[in-house]
Amino acid sequence: MEGEADFTLAEVVENLGLRPLGEGGWGRPMAGADEAAPGTPVGVYRLLTPDAPSDWRAVEAEELWTVYMGATLEVELATEAGVRREALHAGSGRWLSILPGGWLRTRSVGGWCLAGRIGLNIR
Repeated sequence: MEGEADFTLAEVVENLGLRPLGEGGWGRPMAGADEAAPGTPVGVYRLLTPDAPSDWRAVEAEELWTVYMGATLEVELATEAGVRREALHAGSGRWLSILPGGWLRTRSVGGWCLAGRIGLNIR
């Protein structure tokens, strides 16, 4: 995108204060998430790399996903109706809604991507 600054993975991790995640990649809750009551919607940064594991996990409440910068994020949702696969491109401004009741996995395609997820605080 014209005028967009190029950042390295290390610069994004450092500037956003991201921490390594047990399931691979980096992440952190967005402002206010630490004080949010259980069941309250919160935002989370996720920085994914192509080599991070893309394990399936149950979706217990609606989630919204977007990509801020970097590579494309592939989002797959498996339900009884089949598998839905969507690609989110950095900077598109598009948000993808994932409804509860299925299994979800995400993966970065072609490099690292900085994604955002809004979901319910489960603490």
